[in-house]
Amino acid sequence: MTLFKYIINPSPIGEITIIWRKKPKFQIEEIILSRPDKSSTQIAEEKYEQEGKLPINKKSKQLNNVLKELDNYFKEKDAKFSLEYLNLEKFTPFQRKVLETEFKTKKGTINTYKDLAKAAGSPKAYRSVGTALSKNPYPIIIPCHRTVKSDRTIGGFGGVSEGLESKKILLELDGLMIQGKKVVGNSPIIALDKTSQTKLV
Repeated sequence: MTLFKYIINPSPIGEITIIWRKKPKFQIEEIILSRPDKSSTQIAEEKYEQEGKLPINKKSKQLNNVLKELDNYFKEKDAKFSLEYLNLEKFTPFQRKVLETEFKTKKGTINTYKDLAKAAGSPKAYRSVGTALSKNPYPIIIPCHRTVKSDRTIGGFGGVSEGLESKKILLELDGLMIQGKKVVGNSPIIALDKTSQTKLV
């Protein structure tokens, strides 16, 4: 399997590296965000060391479509992302359900880990929801930054504490207000499950 990379730099959250492949069909393998201590390029080189140095390639109509929508998102325009190019088959059925449900969370809205667990069909599995989101290889496209704790604190991002600043920036790009580590104001909660929806007042 030949993998390629494409680097977005700059962006509001720093350098971003997209790992993708052409065959047997176009597919995004992973979207890697930078951390304060390490660039996305460094993370990619370490993670895919066995693949050797990944060539930089932008020669793909599908990749250009993804880049266009990411650019729209960062410019605070409507972005029309799709699950079509993502490989969700590598996840457990529960993890896949969580990610597919999270994909439906619209810009300008948020949900909680508990609400997402219920919408995914496992109301008591909110800790497992957090684990599934921490393993999300497609941040922004599957907007795991839009899931927060029930007390409005923004929670984790990408499975590392260093990701909180990026999560804050992404939520602000969505039009939400953040003070410290909490969502404030009249930020709406998406009605993933209208019968049991956490209220933020």
